[in-house]
Amino acid sequence: MEIKSKENSHKTILNATGIFGFAQAMKMLVSIVGSKFVAIFLGPFGIGIVGLLNNTVAIISSLTSFGINITGVREVSMANAENDKIKFSERYIVLQRWSIFTSILGALLTIIFSKLLSELTFGTTNYYFWFVILSVNFIFSNLTSTRIALLQGLRMVKSLAISNVIASILITLITVPIYYFFKFDGIITVILASSVINLLVNLYFTRNIKINKISISIADTFQRGKPLMKMGFLLSINVIFGQICSYLIKLYLNGNGSSAGILGLFEVSSVILISYVGLIFNAMGTDFYPRITEVQSDNSKVRDLVNDQIEIGLLLITPAIIFLYFCGPIIVELLYSNQFLGVLFIFKAALFAVIIKTVIWPLAFVILAKGDNKLYFKQEIISDIFLLASTVFFYHYLGLVGIGIASSVQFLLYSMYIIPLLKKKYDFSIRKDTFKVILICFIIGISACTITFTIDYPYAYYPLGLILVFSIFFSYIEINKRVAINSYFLKLKNKFKRNE
Repeated sequence: MEIKSKENSHKTILNATGIFGFAQAMKMLVSIVGSKFVAIFLGPFGIGIVGLLNNTVAIISSLTSFGINITGVREVSMANAENDKIKFSERYIVLQRWSIFTSILGALLTIIFSKLLSELTFGTTNYYFWFVILSVNFIFSNLTSTRIALLQGLRMVKSLAISNVIASILITLITVPIYYFFKFDGIITVILASSVINLLVNLYFTRNIKINKISISIADTFQRGKPLMKMGFLLSINVIFGQICSYLIKLYLNGNGSSAGILGLFEVSSVILISYVGLIFNAMGTDFYPRITEVQSDNSKVRDLVNDQIEIGLLLITPAIIFLYFCGPIIVELLYSNQFLGVLFIFKAALFAVIIKTVIWPLAFVILAKGDNKLYFKQEIISDIFLLASTVFFYHYLGLVGIGIASSVQFLLYSMYIIPLLKKKYDFSIRKDTFKVILICFIIGISACTITFTIDYPYAYYPLGLILVFSIFFSYIEINKRVAINSYFLKLKNKFKRNE
């Protein structure tokens, strides 16, 4: 019975990762196509303005939304676990009302400080009316967050994945003609239209989720929402502190690099590691967070679920990382140009850091799911400080290679802090079978990392190719033990036979 339960757990993780991973990849492809057209119609200056506006809106949203995109998922998951429709409806109504309140707060602050925002963003107050118009955006985006929280909290993975893809396609379809006809003047329209489309799509996919009409007073709403907002406030500070640390790293690199190109190489490495490789983490987290929240009161179930997640995560991530080691020069030239091949110096150790991250990434969710707000706040701040300090230190002495080493050091230091902490506080431990997977994946990653430090391309292709084949073979064998991959191929084969 226990074996069957573990198999179901691994299968759920793999299915959710596959579904949402595919959706994320499709979303990215659509975005890349859209970005190409936008770049043609707006040019570098217009793209820069779009980036500035989006960053400004994101900062205000971080300050005023109180982390409702994360706390909302936790609230829905816990309400769903209680299996009580009345309590579920009550919690969601409180969440939605607080979402409306925070969106109005964001809109009012944007209107009040519109001239200041225009001055800071563009160096002139002439564009203050842009921010006045954009204030409406917070209402659309926060209402969308509550709907996404419903889908994610109820673990409606397929609906969430499909809604993401459809929203991306619709946004691209409306973005291209607006920029074609209106160029620079269409920027605000596109931002607002994108928010409206996201809201409408998510409203459509949540239309069948029944929320009972329950009378809750404003005073009661405020009292029930206070714990939610306290946690959200700490999450907001975490996000802002992380953005500040990232900004300080960029300032340091820009001020101490031998050329302005150093910052560009850092940006490109971040895009590849966070946006592309991060797809897998996003896909896993979409289902993992609500699942661990549902069982957060049972330390034994939490331990098993985290171990299962580490295993599947490593078995998916490790071959992908070795593939990046193997195809690094080709991928960088394909996505950018040979002028960005300096990124490979960062990749030497930064790619191995992703394998380490795969082990400790689920651990942070334990604290978040438990609702230990202060502890989560503390450990995220510590992680950001580790990254800032190690990046400055190692870049100073080792240059670009040091940036990658800093990532590995950050995650290793963080693991030395969080694993004993979870052991003491929640009786967490790593299973023997999980430790075996961790050990072999680490050996694979260290081997690839060592090769790139000691052998230059193209000679590195041969040993890296052998490691890639072994990594794929190992992951296939181990995943097949847990979820019987052959059954997936049989299902596909039977589908094709029925369609013939």
